[in-house]
Amino acid sequence: RSSYGGYGVFRSDDRGATWRHVGLGESDRIGRIRVDPRDSQRVYVAVLGKLYTPGGERGVYRTLDGGATWQRVLTADNTADGETFAGFVDLVLDPANPDVLYAAGWERSRRPWDFVEGGAASGVWKSTNGGDSWVKLGGGLPQGEHVGRIGLAVSASQPRTVYASIDNQELLPEEQWDLGDGAITAKRLRTMTKDEFLDQDPEEIEDFIRGNDLDTSLDAAKLIAMIESDELTLEQLRDELDDANANLFSTDIKGIEVWRSDDAGATWRRTHDEPIREVVYTYGYYFGQVRVAPDDPDRIYVLGVPLITSHDGGKTFLPANGRGVHVDHQAMWIDPNFSDRVITGNDGGLDVSYDGGISWLKLDRQPVGQFYTVEVDMADPYNVYGGLQDNGVLTGSSRSRPGIDAWRRIGGGDGMYIQVDPRDNATIYLGLQFGYYGRIDADGSRSPTRPRDLLGEPALRYNWASPILLSEHNHDTLYFGANHLYRSLDRGETWAAISPDLSRSPNRGDVPFGTLTSISESPLEFGLLWAATDDGQVHVSDDGGREWRDVAAGLPKDRWVTRVEASHHERDRAYLSLNGYRDDDVTAYLYVTEDLGASWTSLAAGLPAEPVNVVKEDPVNPEVLYVGTDRGAYASLDRGKTWQSLPAEMPNVPVHDLVVHPRERELVAGTHGRSMFILDALPIQELTPEVRSEPLHVFPVDPVSYQRGWRSRRSAWFHDPIDDPSLSIPFWSADEGRITLLIEDEAGHAVQRLELEASPGINAFEWDLLLDEELALMAEKARLEQPAEDDAKPRKKKRGKPEEAEAKPERGTRAKQPWSEAKRLGRPLYITPGTYTLEIRSATAEAETSFEVEAPEPRQPRMDPPPRIRGQRDD
Repeated sequence: RSSYGGYGVFRSDDRGATWRHVGLGESDRIGRIRVDPRDSQRVYVAVLGKLYTPGGERGVYRTLDGGATWQRVLTADNTADGETFAGFVDLVLDPANPDVLYAAGWERSRRPWDFVEGGAASGVWKSTNGGDSWVKLGGGLPQGEHVGRIGLAVSASQPRTVYASIDNQELLPEEQWDLGDGAITAKRLRTMTKDEFLDQDPEEIEDFIRGNDLDTSLDAAKLIAMIESDELTLEQLRDELDDANANLFSTDIKGIEVWRSDDAGATWRRTHDEPIREVVYTYGYYFGQVRVAPDDPDRIYVLGVPLITSHDGGKTFLPANGRGVHVDHQAMWIDPNFSDRVITGNDGGLDVSYDGGISWLKLDRQPVGQFYTVEVDMADPYNVYGGLQDNGVLTGSSRSRPGIDAWRRIGGGDGMYIQVDPRDNATIYLGLQFGYYGRIDADGSRSPTRPRDLLGEPALRYNWASPILLSEHNHDTLYFGANHLYRSLDRGETWAAISPDLSRSPNRGDVPFGTLTSISESPLEFGLLWAATDDGQVHVSDDGGREWRDVAAGLPKDRWVTRVEASHHERDRAYLSLNGYRDDDVTAYLYVTEDLGASWTSLAAGLPAEPVNVVKEDPVNPEVLYVGTDRGAYASLDRGKTWQSLPAEMPNVPVHDLVVHPRERELVAGTHGRSMFILDALPIQELTPEVRSEPLHVFPVDPVSYQRGWRSRRSAWFHDPIDDPSLSIPFWSADEGRITLLIEDEAGHAVQRLELEASPGINAFEWDLLLDEELALMAEKARLEQPAEDDAKPRKKKRGKPEEAEAKPERGTRAKQPWSEAKRLGRPLYITPGTYTLEIRSATAEAETSFEVEAPEPRQPRMDPPPRIRGQRDD
């Protein structure tokens, strides 16, 4: 659901320092690149192609000149160009003879509502002449419409031995179905008669009801009575059990199979007699990798959920996942010189084993989290919450440091939307895939909370990322989007539908579709509601959901609505982003309405051709908008007339969610691949036309909390540099050039002078809070000789919400710490508590502000406990 295509093949000739594009720009998704070990100019590429639509570049491509030109040397079927869904997903070279290649073709088709995972064009091809000609291999390999994704591996120590892992979508014989535990399960119910059901123990029926998340008003006695009186048939009950989340893990297909050839692909045999249970489940599109040890043709690894291994050529398998290793594996490397060193890449990061997979060491310091959603609370400092792909819901302080401060997991599965009650910053609503939500109360207790359809009613449809929303006007009111909009007035305890089915598409498949994807309530008016769907529908209600108006006229048809955002500043204004990702459409769709959806105006001019995932209006400055796309994040200072990319610190990566903290004036971005970023939004909010007309402008600077430990800091060898204190100094420069940054104490004495290079636009300088030794000592001497005057320079405005900008924090007492003492002890000269002026100067202009260094809390006297008398009782 979030598999991103690329722009073709890139090449680096300096070990990755720089890259250049060398072709296959329409390949979209590439399964494998193989370089001929004898000639680095000869390269083969297995191209899978576009994800949701046919056509484009698909097949095996070859270059003989290092990417200057390419030739398609293999296609998976004979369908005319522009119609095929079949591409290539894996490719291996015979290590003894690189002219021998094996390629895995995969025919599959995806739509927003369905995924067909196999086809007759899937299979294994072989070339013996460097790709000039190919034959499709048979020799016992599965053929036909049920063949799904295939992974390939050739044994380095015995090159005629080839393995293929095949996702076989063929149904198992009924006698091999896994019916699950319990007397009544969804699968047992498929063949159960009415009499057999009524003969079951009522306690087993009660367990069945609770285990399948049926209507909470239902109990065993009620269900038995309904079946007995034919008020409800078993067929209707079976319909209630069609659950998308359960379908991920409950399958009756043959699933992953391992096939082996010992004669270079001429003949094949399945290595195992029985099906491999509970590996890969239903989605071969996600895994499909097999590896063989370089020194042992019988030691193989099969990647999926979880990782398994065999030491007898695939006859029997053992778990190799290891304690603490994430279960979803997509990538593996085996050291060719020491085969017990294995590195696996999975949904939890990287893990390495030095004993062939018996034990594992985590290597998870890479910032590669895949966030779907972001939320913040109003604690001080505030906390950030995020729903991650297959890593649940995490929370951590906004002031946490990468890899240093641990985040806390508060939810599992694929983490989705989060809402936090601002009354206590402890009541949390959170969920996982397909609408499974719950509430964490302030005391840590948990309760499930989601609307359910009544027996006999059409089953509700829950999106992969079902939206929830806590009302800003009444924090007991929670909204939930299925295919109807639901509202709870009691914190999710009970639910009522406040809309009809707001979707329109009749398309149904094995992926829930026709669902709400975004909901919004006006911050200015309770009950002014917006709801949007995955099939392009947009509705608005201005009476709390009694009446709804379809306002999608004039918008693109059949495009997934990624966000509807009611304005913080104007009642009838709302912003809307749509996304063509599931149609392989990279158009940027972004709109605004000023009249509650009666008309829409596009704001996409100036945005690059990238699908838009989220739009957010700034809560402080109505002129400022932010969007996150499949390639990055952008801001507008004029309500969408023009757009600028956000700073270089934000990588070129999908941005799925954005939130602006209203008090701290910071923008939090959740990326799908590079974790989470916090950007100082205050300079953007205050970058008015007047500021942009100035040659230089320095924005308000955060106060600094002085730490006593600064002066005793040891060498960088003994602490992580990320712990070093710093102060971000944002400023505007109309021109490029050299500027001087000057820090002065309250008496106007300079304590630091730095030369910087400014770029046109917003600049952010990170100052390490160290002082110029000579200037600081001169300032200290002057201060001792002449006391500071009471009428020191007036302070400039500080950060915070605009109405609080002049508020002065009270913290401890200010102590003038002698910098000369630090110099005598050979310690670094850090800034000390007090009020300072920060000034930037160019050759023709200057600007200044002030900032506070807050004193630490006074030390508390040590209170020794009274002496304890031996034998004295505590009571």
